[in-house]
Amino acid sequence: MTNHTIILIQPNSAPSSRTYYDNETVADAMDQIASLYEQELQRQNPRAGQIQYRAEDLFRFIDTYKEFVALVFDPTTRSYQPRDKEWIKSTLLNHFSRQNAAAAPPPRNSYSHQGRYRRR
Repeated sequence: MTNHTIILIQPNSAPSSRTYYDNETVADAMDQIASLYEQELQRQNPRAGQIQYRAEDLFRFIDTYKEFVALVFDPTTRSYQPRDKEWIKSTLLNHFSRQNAAAAPPPRNSYSHQGRYRRR
């Protein structure tokens, strides 16, 4: 999908914790979400040279947020369509499965994503 996508997140009940990420495409939005999680992993494990995680780990991260939604532009209606956490998770899985398939055949029944944002 190449539709403009806005990610709206709220980590906790404080209104001041609300923020958004503006992305040109759905794919960019999925990369942004993975980046958020990778940054959190790096914060928790500053000495880790490489970040590796499974889809289930990323999904648990998303579920910790009070709000985690996407607004995806629909050119036919010229409006933004709200998408919930479950849509985001499904789209993440498809997005990274396609990336893994393009890079190399993924291991059987594996949906892990290796972080691209590494600090050394």
